[in-house]
Amino acid sequence: MTGSNTSLGISRRKLLAGATATVAGSAGCVSRFQQAFNRGNESQLTLDIMTLAAELDPFGVRIANALRENLEAVGIDTTLSLANGRNLAEAVLLRSDFDIYIGQLPYTRAPDPDALYRLFRSTFDSEVGWQNPFGFTHLGCDDLLDSQRAAGTEDRERTVEDLQNLLARTQPVTPLVAPDLLTGVRTDSFEADSWVRDDPTRPHNLLKLSPTDDEPGTLGLAVVDDDINTNRNPISTRYRQEDSLVDLLYDSLARFDGEEYLPWAAREYTWDENDSHLEVTVRLRDGLRWHDGQTLSAYDVAFSYEFLRDTSLGAAVRAIPAERFRGRVSLIEDIQVENSRSLRILFTETTQAVAERALTVPILPAHIWRTRTELERSTSRPGQTTTALQTTNGDAIGSGPAQFEDEDDDVVVFSLFEDHFLWRSLTPTPNDGQDEPADNAETTTNETVTNETSQDTSSETPDETADSTHTEEFAPPPEGYGEPPFEQLVVEIVGSDNAALELLAAGEVDATIARIRPSISDRIESGSDMELFEHRSNAFYHLGFNTRRQPLRNPNVRRLIAQLVDKPTLVEEYFDGYGVPVASLLAETEWLTDDLQWTESTTADPEVPFIGIDGELDTERAREQFGAIGYEYTDANELITQNR
Repeated sequence: MTGSNTSLGISRRKLLAGATATVAGSAGCVSRFQQAFNRGNESQLTLDIMTLAAELDPFGVRIANALRENLEAVGIDTTLSLANGRNLAEAVLLRSDFDIYIGQLPYTRAPDPDALYRLFRSTFDSEVGWQNPFGFTHLGCDDLLDSQRAAGTEDRERTVEDLQNLLARTQPVTPLVAPDLLTGVRTDSFEADSWVRDDPTRPHNLLKLSPTDDEPGTLGLAVVDDDINTNRNPISTRYRQEDSLVDLLYDSLARFDGEEYLPWAAREYTWDENDSHLEVTVRLRDGLRWHDGQTLSAYDVAFSYEFLRDTSLGAAVRAIPAERFRGRVSLIEDIQVENSRSLRILFTETTQAVAERALTVPILPAHIWRTRTELERSTSRPGQTTTALQTTNGDAIGSGPAQFEDEDDDVVVFSLFEDHFLWRSLTPTPNDGQDEPADNAETTTNETVTNETSQDTSSETPDETADSTHTEEFAPPPEGYGEPPFEQLVVEIVGSDNAALELLAAGEVDATIARIRPSISDRIESGSDMELFEHRSNAFYHLGFNTRRQPLRNPNVRRLIAQLVDKPTLVEEYFDGYGVPVASLLAETEWLTDDLQWTESTTADPEVPFIGIDGELDTERAREQFGAIGYEYTDANELITQNR
């Protein structure tokens, strides 16, 4: 991608090592900035790029190699560290042990702007997971993140526009490409029209399938490098991202279907605003049960929110939150349980449009998770952690529409939970006496839900209730869900999209959760029992900068590195045209600001345009721009920095 004059900036390391990447389970790059090529007080600027290995993500590796070539062309000594998904997550999300990484953001669907809160809020800098993994601290950004939570519709739109522009100027993250995902499905076991084409393998979309036979059978899925066979912890950042199959095992009060929030475990919820504080009253569905037969109550819900906020339940000096849901739980100020089927939730200063996101966290069985508050030390993360964040959660008991059955090597089996509200009969049945008042009529809040209180009140069984004579029809399930689509869900874990496609072609699975590369998608022939679905993902490929480190603490450096990547060339050459270049983390959403729009006529990023033409780096101009922000070059065209 570089012109002929770029060879002057290529380091001796590259001449010796060629294009071979340093394969590492963890990035050994903690102190690289102050090492290599010491000459008195001068040293060559060095960087390490982390990404997934090629068999797991061929796109990330190709982007990384292109960036490495251009970084070395401008005199920066660069290495490439390849990792599996778990090790990459540990290095970036738990240990902050990276310089630059290339990966995908954790949301696959169009996000609400409040999803940016946990990514960039300065107060989350010291936390782990997707809580500001970039170490980005900017008071102006904090103000905008706070304001968008509380602003009305028009004011929020302006605030979100300002937020996008600020992030574009400072570049803690450089959005690159929104990929078009290719998914292969079979149409001989399930009706072709029942596959949701905008994202056929989103977990809850699988519940809308219609089998071609009269009786539901087995749904087979092929996934790549998924740890679901060894870890089914729903709150673990290291193992879970958005839309994990584990989400089928756990219910939430509400669920976002891509367009609106639907009451889920909640039969209904009612919003009210008192004294400038937003409040919602939630009534649970009748007869909710855990997979082990115990009753799910409002006490479990209150426990879940407190537990997600601090998995030690006060045992640690400072809270140890469940990182995966940190942003959403931070919206809640107080919870009051009215009885075992009803509760009220009080929010911090926010609006209903934002607060509703907090209703989508998983409900955990208190009788299981309250025993997981013990403090532990982990080799994969700094500081204290808890058993809850370390457990593999093998039995994975939840209340969701699927339940764990068995696992064997690279195969995991789930079955349909027949007692789930989606499938059970709508005939009148006892409500298990769940309308009795809360014990002692005491208020249960985020401050007071402790091991003791949750043990006394959560997960009541029918035998423990005071009244089981009241009858009421079960509330109907949300629209779109009907007869059970399958009896079993069998997940085959494979090592590549090639292997997934082979299983699909052989009829051993019904769909690939693995993204299919365009170069091999022609194996799905038209007229066969297979179809190829194409849908846009909001899990953008991006450069993530560790702004805790020099020189990446300097936004001018980040901007120049961003300008070494030609986004349209990435789309055409590496993604075969299956994707679009993006300049904002809210691209492909209704929130995208006009300033960062990328249209068919746009040839360069509106904020950090590529320094070159058609993928060919203008090396001399790039070096001049590094010089303009205070860097110097040696006679060997090595970019140097001063050790101070």
